[in-house]
Amino acid sequence: MPEKTKKEVQPQAREFFDKGLDALRKDNLEYATKLFEQGLRREPGFFECREALRLNQFKRSGKKSGFFRMFGKTTSSSLLPKGQLVLKKNPLEAIEVAEQILNDDPYSVMGNKLLAEAATAAEFPRTAVFAWDLVMKQQPDNKASTMKYCQALVSNGDVAKAEETCATLARAHPGDQEVLQLSKNLTASRTLAEGGYDKVASGEADYRAVLKDEDEAVLLEQENRRSEQESTAENLIREYEQRLRDEPNNLKLIRSLAELHCRVKNYDRSIEYYERFNKTNLRSDAAVDRAIVDTKLQQYDWRIEQAGESEAGALSVERKAFEMAQIQRLSDTYPSDLSLRYDLGVLQLEAGEVTLAIQSFQRAQANPHREIASLMQIGRCFAKRGMNDMAAGTLQKALEKKEVMDDEKMDLHYQLGCVLDSMERTEESIDQFKIIYERDIGYRDVAERVDAYYTSLG
Repeated sequence: MPEKTKKEVQPQAREFFDKGLDALRKDNLEYATKLFEQGLRREPGFFECREALRLNQFKRSGKKSGFFRMFGKTTSSSLLPKGQLVLKKNPLEAIEVAEQILNDDPYSVMGNKLLAEAATAAEFPRTAVFAWDLVMKQQPDNKASTMKYCQALVSNGDVAKAEETCATLARAHPGDQEVLQLSKNLTASRTLAEGGYDKVASGEADYRAVLKDEDEAVLLEQENRRSEQESTAENLIREYEQRLRDEPNNLKLIRSLAELHCRVKNYDRSIEYYERFNKTNLRSDAAVDRAIVDTKLQQYDWRIEQAGESEAGALSVERKAFEMAQIQRLSDTYPSDLSLRYDLGVLQLEAGEVTLAIQSFQRAQANPHREIASLMQIGRCFAKRGMNDMAAGTLQKALEKKEVMDDEKMDLHYQLGCVLDSMERTEESIDQFKIIYERDIGYRDVAERVDAYYTSLG
């Protein structure tokens, strides 16, 4: 799950972020906290929202009395074991726990360490560096933290800063074998970055992590901001294609061109560059193959928007068939990519192929990041087949694994409530809806269900 910019997140998350900024400007800090948290629940990788939440936390901290700061430390000590417990199983939950700690004490070293480690596990490199930066300000001489900080910098593509930090650490710990080994690893990372192929090909990092020099890193980083306007994107395309004539095997340029052409709706050219990437790379790449499929799906969406009503209907049917066939193909080609298997299950369930969907979700369970979602989908499949007792048991199992109350957990409670209701276990069903009612009265038809229940009691 990659980190996202404001432009890339879903509209609801963007709306919470904008409202949160407005509340922050008005010094309505408690309300801003809730808004930023809602945005992050919907998009955990929304980095700008997490930065804004941290600024809000610092402002709140400055207004707390000594008593409330002491209370915050107590909260941190009680939440930390919970965060450590869920860290390996579900890093996104650990991130939420870390933010609860930092809401009370944004300077908490242990809270920021938990956030950094969870962000690393969730593959959020900017968030990890962001958290380690705060740790390093308070523990600049801590060897273990500094070594992890260096590794986070490498993951974020900042090998030069990692080497500089490691050199300072080496001066403080002369002859330390762990530090010497880290220094060797960083040198190898820099060499790999200068070569520029292995990390892109393996999908371990984007093109920023393998650039030849800092100037080029800055140039391509600006791409994400500047290409919001089509004219700028076209300029970048011309610039990169000119450079590609001199460096025909430059994988990072080829992939960037594929992405840029897709942004300006040059879908055929985008696909050509993705296919060129695979040919130049001399081996298939799961991320690039998936990008080709996604680009073709975007092309379908664009064609559907331009088409008349009757043609749009035919194109929509064609799009669904294409997506199913391609995700099936990718899932068979990359059987170890269980995210693909999960996506296939979703498509199979939508198509009414319930038995095949169950098989896909059961396999996808092995991915710790998809385990709970897969269980929820299996519960839905059982319910569709009328196996309500099995559906209820599966949804209960998923709820036991889900500790943090977020949108996913509310959906689990709702699905379980519906299944229990269909089994005429009314009291148990309403208990599930009441859990949601206490947190979000506007969630689906929960208010109607709970109110109707109490009305029936007279």
